[in-house]
Amino acid sequence: MRRSSFTLLLATLGTTAPVFAQHANVWYFGHKAGLDFNSGTPVPLLDGQMIAFEGCATMCDDNGDLLFYTNGGPVFPPPYDVGAVWTNTHAVMPNGDLNAGGGCQSASQGSLIVQDPGNVDHYYVFTLDCIENQFVGGLRYFEVDMNLNGGLGDVSAASVPLLADANESMLGIRHANGTDVWILVHGEPPSNLYYSFLVTAAGISAQDTVSIGPAISGGGGQLATNLSGTKVHYSGITHSALFNFDPATGVLSNHVDLLHNGIVGCAFAPGGQYLYTSEQQNLRRVFQYDLLAPDVQASEVVIGAGISFQAGMQLGPDGKIYMARGHHEYLGVINNPDSAGTAADYQEEGLYLGGRESRYALPNFVNDLLQPYALGIGEGTTAPAVECIVIGDELRIIGSAERGQGTFTIVRSDGALMHQGPITGSTTTVPIAHFAAGMYVVRLADAADRIRVGRFVIGG
Repeated sequence: MRRSSFTLLLATLGTTAPVFAQHANVWYFGHKAGLDFNSGTPVPLLDGQMIAFEGCATMCDDNGDLLFYTNGGPVFPPPYDVGAVWTNTHAVMPNGDLNAGGGCQSASQGSLIVQDPGNVDHYYVFTLDCIENQFVGGLRYFEVDMNLNGGLGDVSAASVPLLADANESMLGIRHANGTDVWILVHGEPPSNLYYSFLVTAAGISAQDTVSIGPAISGGGGQLATNLSGTKVHYSGITHSALFNFDPATGVLSNHVDLLHNGIVGCAFAPGGQYLYTSEQQNLRRVFQYDLLAPDVQASEVVIGAGISFQAGMQLGPDGKIYMARGHHEYLGVINNPDSAGTAADYQEEGLYLGGRESRYALPNFVNDLLQPYALGIGEGTTAPAVECIVIGDELRIIGSAERGQGTFTIVRSDGALMHQGPITGSTTTVPIAHFAAGMYVVRLADAADRIRVGRFVIGG
């Protein structure tokens, strides 16, 4: 078993990063479809006004209440020729008409919302253009100020260009400092270029560029990362490519070709050990890869197949992985993504959308907003956090001396209780040599019944 020297500190005292909040708990996508994860189980929403052929994004506040959502821009023909930013009342936000903004809802990951690391009421909305428009709009951003329009938000800056040479894939990855955010996009095809930008409290950095892996041809494709931001996968019509990613530097490395084409969806299990990809057409299979195997490509397992058009994938805040299915009233669901092989339990008609229809993508989020809600994250407060440090075969749980005595539990990402015991000081050491690779949550209850949470990863 390989152990990670990476310490996953998802909440630290004083940070403005949206950690342990519920910013990804409401989704809008497809043909006026929506889901509410705030109860821990997704509930269909029927009030959305957005039609999104593919790329879309949603943002909630710390409590999981909807702030706004977007499809990034229009594409012809109707009814997809409307692009906008919608408020939580489902009205188009002032200055939120994106019909001339250079974005496109037919880009696979055509929009992404990032909270400003220096201002919790300020958001960047990144958009991409699509192959139907010959990518002419490139990568752009808008700014949303939630202090305006009576707290409903207003687009305060529009269509600021960042990069002309961009394909349809875009990813948000939390920086290793736990606050800033990397924006990663693929170059306009044919290309093997990846571009990264860093969003900080000071603004958006100039681009960095890396040439790696195969040259991608054609539009579309999806980028995905694991919760720790150390792996990235690109799924496309011509290639299925896996990389290492350094969340401190924004650099991709160590390309692994998974030897498939026609792959359009991808997502990582919350525990980090398994990668899933979906086949658009052909046999419409769903693949699992073990990232801890000596040969990742050879670890491929088919966990299921569909009779319908498979499309984009997304990890949900409940720890399950969801798959868009074009023009269907059900999403595909991988119910146990941290389990090996067919025990992962893929169901093609896994979640009914209440009569609404999916299209070809699900909402795009910065990776660490998708911490599984089912692990009790929502039951704790956000700061100060429990600091979890893995050193060799030991876990050090660092609390705070003024909390006094209390108890703690360690829960695996699939919900299994791994350890529990007393907290009697500022640091508690737990042997974890018998823990399998994956993601774990620590919940600490102090003498005053205050709950604090932390998280750590082994391997992956």
